[in-house]
Amino acid sequence: MAEKLFVLSGYLKSHDLKQQVVADVLGKTLTTANRKIRGKIPFTVKEIQSLHDELDIPISVFFDK
Repeated sequence: MAEKLFVLSGYLKSHDLKQQVVADVLGKTLTTANRKIRGKIPFTVKEIQSLHDELDIPISVFFDK
């Protein structure tokens, strides 16, 4: 799972999206968002959908290697 989230981390960096923005969309703390991005805590389907809807992050980013 963690390897897959390197894609998400790279996507965020390449689109100049800060982890705080992800945290705000999810209604989570920055620490929790960071742990999710690093693969320590899984994203829920609802969270993935929210990030897609609010930040236009392709859903495939969460599943690509």
